[in-house]
Amino acid sequence: MTSQQMPIVYITNELAQQTAALLESFALRRPSEGVVYWFGMESDSAAIVTTLIVPDANTVDGSIRTSAEANAAAVGVIVGTPLVYLGQAHSHPGSHVVHSRVDDQETFARFDGAISLVVPWFGKYGLHLEECGVHRHLGGRFREIRDVDAHARILPGLADLRSATGERVTNER
Repeated sequence: MTSQQMPIVYITNELAQQTAALLESFALRRPSEGVVYWFGMESDSAAIVTTLIVPDANTVDGSIRTSAEANAAAVGVIVGTPLVYLGQAHSHPGSHVVHSRVDDQETFARFDGAISLVVPWFGKYGLHLEECGVHRHLGGRFREIRDVDAHARILPGLADLRSATGERVTNER
């Protein structure tokens, strides 16, 4: 598949910010990268993240590694559902959001079309696509994506359009 054929990955702002909070939780006791797997629904043109799963990850040496057992447990959560594994978000300690060699070779999301977001500052300041490294597994390896909007977008998850008074607004007079 070429990048032109890849479905755009959509995630609501609420799930994006929950992802950031989960990533930050890995660094509460000591500086540590974190990882959150994204599962959802996928069609030819769109993939929609519906579910966040935090795997049991080894983060002792400053990088992230998950065992086959940890990955099987994560996938086991969605067995019997229409959800598929879309990719992951993981954090880096500073503003550098390029995949490392370990990110390229050790991540669970190594299949054609998998998305891998690198969130800066351990996720402490939220997940904002313009600050993240967006990578896509294409042609057997991860490639950094420059045209982020063609691969990932954040959607509103809630729109409360009530008037300031809380009264129902109508066009009737």
